[in-house]
Amino acid sequence: MNQTVSEFVKELQAIVVEENATDDPAICASYSRDQHWHFVPAKNPAYVVRPANKEEVRQVLMLANKEKIPVIPYSTGINVRGLTIPVHEGSILLDLSRMDRIVEINPEMKTATVEPGVTFGMLLEKTRKYKLRPAFPDAPLTVSVLVNYYLRGIYQTAAADGHDHVLSYEMVLPNGEVIKTGSRSLSEMPYFRYGVGPDFAGVFCAHPGTCGVVTELTAKLYRLYDNRKVYFIGFDDANTPINFLHNLMHDELAASIRLVDNQSWLKGICGTFDYEYEKLPKFVACILVEGLDEIFEAKDKLVSEYIKESGGGVLDFPEEFKRTFEEESLGGAEKSCMVFGLRGNYHCIGLYGPLKLAGKYYELHERTALEVGIPEAYIHYYVNPIYSFHGQLCYFELDIFYDGSDLEFGEKLRNYNRKQFQRLLDLGIYGWFRPYAGIIEPTVERIGYLAEVWKRFLKVLDPNKIMNRGKLF
Repeated sequence: MNQTVSEFVKELQAIVVEENATDDPAICASYSRDQHWHFVPAKNPAYVVRPANKEEVRQVLMLANKEKIPVIPYSTGINVRGLTIPVHEGSILLDLSRMDRIVEINPEMKTATVEPGVTFGMLLEKTRKYKLRPAFPDAPLTVSVLVNYYLRGIYQTAAADGHDHVLSYEMVLPNGEVIKTGSRSLSEMPYFRYGVGPDFAGVFCAHPGTCGVVTELTAKLYRLYDNRKVYFIGFDDANTPINFLHNLMHDELAASIRLVDNQSWLKGICGTFDYEYEKLPKFVACILVEGLDEIFEAKDKLVSEYIKESGGGVLDFPEEFKRTFEEESLGGAEKSCMVFGLRGNYHCIGLYGPLKLAGKYYELHERTALEVGIPEAYIHYYVNPIYSFHGQLCYFELDIFYDGSDLEFGEKLRNYNRKQFQRLLDLGIYGWFRPYAGIIEPTVERIGYLAEVWKRFLKVLDPNKIMNRGKLF
């Protein structure tokens, strides 16, 4: 950088006004770490900048690109994977939380267009009046809609919603150019993903903040139905329910499905710890059926028949638990263990793979955790089947809940990751949920020349390597 710090801050303040750009160490320190601190060391950004619109984003990026200063985009600040923690000294933390407009709710097109600071709570409030909802992740209502979709469509989701919820978006590149994907590139209609040429929306997803800054995103919305019914079915192992879940997905019967252990996620969504969870079977399938009148009745009848054949037992949970699961699955108050926590901190490896490997993923999770000294009571599991069911697509979480103040336990988790990433790749997965710390190195070795193509793609978009530098390569 060829300017003094004070001169550079003044240039930033000229773009976003004085109170929205600072190098104050106290403010910068508040952006220096997140829940993933056992894996990503704390580091202060040199500057925090809070733009109000895409033109301010564009000007900040052009200035940073000129001076070759790393930029880390940041939305609402609900971070658990270290993606917005600086790697290099002298970085700009670009806090986009002021950009919180819901640009459009279009009930005719069943879409929502949002800026980075829009949360799921904000969007749910606006869409419910149309009997619509966004695809809803197992995450707090305070997380960014745009960022969750931009990461990879979305990770956990209601089974019936499918996996790809992003339609189009606009992105500001480091050189100040604005690109629009899908039908946005041809018209003011952002409602079709593929538009002209390749699927650029897909190309830009899943390596957040490393190409440019997404300032606006259009996503699908889904219907809210009045007819709903919830079932909880207990199983003693992770293999027995596989055929049952396959039948539900193959016949497209359930709106939402979770297979979880009897503690972590279940405790969270039920909204209370005053229940004898330890007396439940080790695994619980949480099933939600919904739909229009006669269609709903036909679905529910078939689900009941599959439950009888499942090898599991229907659990008599309180009505409050059932209502909470409905809200959790289809747009309501988030009560998952990521919010409440068990023992204070939450660690997971999130991945995609086929349902038929669900039992093997759990066995590997348990074996590796015990091997590095993690107690059995800390080991948790989560399976989310996702439509369309080609390839038996599921999102899996290998979870560990722990006391983050225990530094020795942090080393156990690092050992667990080193072993588990390699073992999962050996067993076979479709891919990782997001590029969090530690997975890129062992993974790029296995994807051949695709890794070189990926690197060259980023170099074309960001030749000065300012965008979230160091998070991938």
